Formats: sequence, C-alpha cells, structure tokens
Amino acid sequence: MKIKINRISRMVVHHVGNKAKGDGVEFGGNLIPIDDIEQDIKKLISKSFDITDLYHFYFESTVELNPIYTFVRTIFHDSKTFLQQTKHIAKILYECSSHPKIKEGELSLFYLEGCELNGEECDAIAIIKAETQQQLLQVSRNNQEVLAKKASGISLSKVEKGCLVFCNAEEQGYQIAIVDNIKKGSDSKYWKDSFLHIKSYNSPKHQTKSLIDVCNEFINTVVAASNRLSKVDKAMISVRAKKVLQDNETLSMNDYTEEVFHDYILETKFKDYVAEKEFESHIHPNGSIDIDRTALSKAKTKVETIKLDSNFDIRILGGQDRIVKGYDKNAGMNYYQLYFEEEN
Repeated sequence: MKIKINRISRMVVHHVGNKAKGDGVEFGGNLIPIDDIEQDIKKLISKSFDITDLYHFYFESTVELNPIYTFVRTIFHDSKTFLQQTKHIAKILYECSSHPKIKEGELSLFYLEGCELNGEECDAIAIIKAETQQQLLQVSRNNQEVLAKKASGISLSKVEKGCLVFCNAEEQGYQIAIVDNIKKGSDSKYWKDSFLHIKSYNSPKHQTKSLIDVCNEFINTVVAASNRLSKVDKAMISVRAKKVLQDNETLSMNDYTEEVFHDYILETKFKDYVAEKEFESHIHPNGSIDIDRTALSKAKTKVETIKLDSNFDIRILGGQDRIVKGYDKNAGMNYYQLYFEEEN
C-alpha cells in the first residue's frame, strides 16, 4: 500500500559523520527550497516505505525519555521548531555512530503535510540517511557548446535508511514505517535500536518474521552445538520449521515446537529461548500466532548443507527416510546412501 502525501512543507539536510573517526556533524543552516524536487521526493517516500508493519518509539521506563520521540513530538506540536529540532536529531545519530563500520552520510529530514494512513489524514516527518553518493555525468549547454562534468549526489531512486513518523498514537510512541536496506550486524542495529529505539507493533507480519528469525538463531546456536543429533537430524529441523509454517494459517507455539523439534530437551530449550526474546519478538512461548504469507515468502529460512570432505555437498530439503549413513570397514570410510525415484 502506497502512502499518499499532500505536500512537503519543509526540508533540511545535515551531514553526519562517524564518531569513532571524529568526523563531527555539519548542520544545514537553512531550510532548503523544495519546489523543483517535491514531486520526486514524494515519489521516493511513497514507494520506499512499507506501512503494513508499523513500529513505535519506546524506552524501558517511559517513552518520553526516548530523545528522538521527544524531538519529533516538539516538531508536531510546533512545526516552526523544525530546523532546530532536526539538529538535535542529527546530534543523536552522530552519538550512535560510534562503530567504525558505520558510514558517514547526508541526513535529510522532511515535514510532510496531509499524509493518508489507514484512511485517516495526518502530518508526518521523514528522516532519511543516504550513505552512498551516486556518481553522475552533469551535462550543460553554453551557447553552441555542450559541457559535461562529473558530479555526485543523493539518489532519488532508493532509500538506504529511513523512518517515517506519523502524527498519530502519540501516547503509544506514534506509528512509524522504516527502511533499512543494510540488514546485517552493527551497521543495521544502530539505526533501529540505538538511534530510533523502536519496536514493532504486534502484527502477524512481524510475528511471522520474528518466529522465523528466532528459530533460525536457535538452530544456528543451540541445535548446531548439540552432540546428540546427527547432521541429518539437525537438517530436518530446518525443513520442518519451514513446512509447519507453510501448512498452517494459525499456529500455537506448543504445536509449532513439538512438530519442529521432535525432541523433549530441545523443545524445552526452545521455549526458554523464545521467552528470552519475547520483548523484541512479541511471541509468547505458550501463545499462538497468525501466519502472514507475505512475511513467510520473503523470509530467509535456513537450508542445511552437509559438506563431505572437499568433494561433495548434500543439501537437505526433506526425505529423511531416504538417506542412510554408514561406515565401510573395507574402505575405511564413512558413506551416505541416497534413495530416489528420478534424477533431474
């Protein structure tokens, strides 16, 4: 679902460096005239943000201690404070950019009037960080002569990191759509967790994605470290984890745990693991979830591969009863027997 934007009334750009490198912050001193690029910015924001899975600001004790929430709320209460409050936002981002891998970039902030969200109209604030400068060939004409020179600028085709804060549900921390196209490691966590300090509303899409992520983490750590299970047994856990979600619309966590692990010790450990992650995932170990098909189709589920010396890899997608492991005394080597009906 695309976001409808009536008007962009304010825009400013600040340059935020990497704190670990001592880059500092360069503040934009004035609001930027936006008439020539307003339609391009509207199109960029409208196509980039997913409003089917919304987040909200939070803080451990009270949301009012979340600094970005406070600055955004001040702007919504008095839009004339936009320029000054965006400088505070840039400072907070700089303080959160202490990991050496975090890139410097241009922080663009926009005040949007008359956005439509779920059939209701409200204002919004867009915060977008561009970490990659596009290289351009700038062509101009001077009398009869055509001139060309190299230039760089911010992409109008893709948002790398961004959040869109809608002016509703203020007491709950507003409603927020996010974009983070860099989704690994510290470079990702600092944007959503350290800088914005947000968490998802309890939606089926978020729960489905969270369950897949939590299960993959558990398989990669606890299951992988188990000495009781064969590699085939471990691979089949990944296979069942995906199949159970595909075969159900609604699922209790007790049924999911039993159908995936087939092992009482692992089932108990997984419930404990889910309980530890409940605050972030919104999944209760004894609760239930509605499976979101879109989240399921986009999620990366783990496919287990058994590596045999440097010669063969076996990818396990199912068929546990058709694979047998043994030891050949004469050859002094291990072997796998694979049974199949047709070679593709």
